[in-house]
Amino acid sequence: MKTVRVSSKGQIVIPKAIRESQHIKTGTEFVISSVGGQLRLTPVPSLEKTSIKEAAGILHRRGRKYLGEDATRKAIGRMITARDKATRT
Repeated sequence: MKTVRVSSKGQIVIPKAIRESQHIKTGTEFVISSVGGQLRLTPVPSLEKTSIKEAAGILHRRGRKYLGEDATRKAIGRMITARDKATRT
């Protein structure tokens, strides 16, 4: 167990061994919560935005009728939004 000290600015340093083992990099955001007298840091999931080009083909199903470009964009948008919401819960 490591001991850390709070700076005059309210900051703490996460020891290097812990940062490396948990893959914490510069800019990682955390949610901090108080649970039963303990402070917990939980990394906010970070997913890069998916572009339309990267999602190409994701809607293809055998026997499915062809969707026009607008319908495809809307369907992909709904899928990306649903995945994004799922990572935040």
